[in-house]
Amino acid sequence: MIRNPDPLDIRLLRIFDTLIAEGSVSRAADRLGLSQPATSRALARLRQHFGDPLLLRSRHGMTPTERAAQLARTLRPLLDQLDALLAPPAPFDPARSSRGFVLSAPEYAEHLLMPGLLRRMRTVAPGVRVDVRAPDPPRSLDHLERGEVDLRIAWVLKVPPTLRTMPLWQDRIVCVADRRHPHLRGGTLSLEQYLQLPHVRPLGLGRTTTGQVLDAAVGRLAGRVPVCFGVQNFLSVPRMLVGTDAIATMPRALALAFASQHDVAVFDPPLTLPRVRYAAYWHERSHKDAGHRWLRQLVVEEARSLAIAP
Repeated sequence: MIRNPDPLDIRLLRIFDTLIAEGSVSRAADRLGLSQPATSRALARLRQHFGDPLLLRSRHGMTPTERAAQLARTLRPLLDQLDALLAPPAPFDPARSSRGFVLSAPEYAEHLLMPGLLRRMRTVAPGVRVDVRAPDPPRSLDHLERGEVDLRIAWVLKVPPTLRTMPLWQDRIVCVADRRHPHLRGGTLSLEQYLQLPHVRPLGLGRTTTGQVLDAAVGRLAGRVPVCFGVQNFLSVPRMLVGTDAIATMPRALALAFASQHDVAVFDPPLTLPRVRYAAYWHERSHKDAGHRWLRQLVVEEARSLAIAP
């Protein structure tokens, strides 16, 4: 027969701790909200289990035996740890926190969202740190499951069922080319031109979602996007277009920012393309965490403040 290695419940151990602290059955009973007979029965069970009288009567109450004193020194830290383990989580105070968060976002989302997010955080949470990582779509679910990434900002065409999500903003896809492009006149871009002109496309760790929906739309027409140059990200694209016949396709908010800084123009695409729908994604493991909830709310508030025209 296998002997139960843990025959005492936590309640009995707490009674023992209180008996040692009070040195009296009656005072311990009052402190615990128990009757004296119930407290005495608990002491009897403790004596039987440890094979020691534990508390002996004296002129000044009850005196612990050497065994009881030894047990008390070991038990008190364990009860403190247990209380800390069972206590409700401390409220998250952004003004005092030095916590770090990891977000993943493509450069488009970083360009739109992070400047305002930084300003908000420096105001309300100056000790909090945020690291923004480049997206790694094939491993994004693993990163969220393991807590290596707290929040993913992305346009995802197929959302894993294990993730939580909240919408952030919408945009549409446009084309960008040199303002004095030799073949584009009157601010229009034909389908024939789109399928013939060379394209510059960001590759990063793989095709962007914009690239995926674009290839799908062109594929339905039995066509193919003629990519002449693949680059690491969108940010180098506008300067590359100036003085060339190449074009690029990207979200409108990013294209308008480029047009205000570089000698490029924005064109409507000659294709029916879905709207850009950015959202935040996180794993269930983080859903109830107070700090994570605060971060999500801050991201939503900043996304709502973005002035993205339809």
